[in-house]
Amino acid sequence: MKTLLSPLTFLLILNTGLSQTTLPGSSYLEQTPPGNIPQIFAPGIISLDSRFETYPTFSPDGNEMFFSVINANWGQGKILHSQKQNGIWSEPDTAVFSNNNYKNWESFISPDGNRQFFASNRPPSSNMDIWMVDRTSDSTWSAPVRLDNPVNSNAEDGSACVTDNGTLYFKSRRGGGIGGSWLYRSPLINGSYSQVESLGNLINTGPQETEPFMAPDESYLIFTSYTRPGYGGWDLWICFQKTDSSWTEPINMGPDINTVDDEYGPRVLLGGNYLFFTRDNAGNTMDIYWVSSSIIDSLKSSVLTSFHPTYAKSIQIFPNPVNNTINILFGKLSYKNAFIKLMDIEGRTILSDTCHDLPAETIDITGIPKGFYILLMEVDGEILIKNLVH
Repeated sequence: MKTLLSPLTFLLILNTGLSQTTLPGSSYLEQTPPGNIPQIFAPGIISLDSRFETYPTFSPDGNEMFFSVINANWGQGKILHSQKQNGIWSEPDTAVFSNNNYKNWESFISPDGNRQFFASNRPPSSNMDIWMVDRTSDSTWSAPVRLDNPVNSNAEDGSACVTDNGTLYFKSRRGGGIGGSWLYRSPLINGSYSQVESLGNLINTGPQETEPFMAPDESYLIFTSYTRPGYGGWDLWICFQKTDSSWTEPINMGPDINTVDDEYGPRVLLGGNYLFFTRDNAGNTMDIYWVSSSIIDSLKSSVLTSFHPTYAKSIQIFPNPVNNTINILFGKLSYKNAFIKLMDIEGRTILSDTCHDLPAETIDITGIPKGFYILLMEVDGEILIKNLVH
């Protein structure tokens, strides 16, 4: 368990570093890449027992890394920087644009490596706002610039990420979610962000939808949610863009990613090969984790595969990992008979059920091991198939 830092200790660590040694050179700070089980990133180098780290970001070539360090109550925050030069990684030190007495965190480098966004409450910001710096050389960045209205509002704004075409995705408390945060986007038009739109009610379902990571090609969205039913606290959710440009219903990223602790700060980095996120245990521990991005491909294959269009608009299926149930809502659909079967990925029947002209059905999956399953429904002769993560 980590020990909590006093404000003085926090500032000393940020300003002086823990040592004057250099880090060994490698593509990933001398770290063995993870598989499908999340691992703490660079323990003893980036993830230290004596501090709270979050929000990593890398340059596209993998030779420059920024990450945030905060204190236990989020009252202080700095962005630290390490760079690989001549095969050697420098000791993490406060980034030049973060070297002040204000809060600074949520750093994110654009896919082309030429622009970096972060959140800060420095003047003239009265709340946390989105700021940006532009690259001026391999190792230097411009002076920070606060994004204009309408991206920044009178409320808290932050968690910015940007796609290949320059579209900005971010969180804001500008009126969404009963005082909480919702997700927004702003396209890059003639070099500026002059329009803002909500991501809509498929994503913004409650008061705490936050911290978006949109894939550079906008093929999937990972975000953090508190109010959706999950594994406890903040969880990571994902949805995918379909061929008709609509989006799948968000699904929980499952028990390998989400735990009873808080998981947040998602971003897929290092050539799209690794998902990074933060795992936080109520201020006692906070570390950066990474895992192979192949988990995203697995989740994509588990999303809706073949719903009949008529039923797709009416039937909603909600796995509830907390109550160990699958809740099926038939909505306004008029039907006579529904046959329901849950199978494992090898097609073996785990359980089956039937219902007749009911508005809803709840399936108890207590005792079923965690994993991927296939839900097959036959409703008045029409077949519906959905893959689920339990």
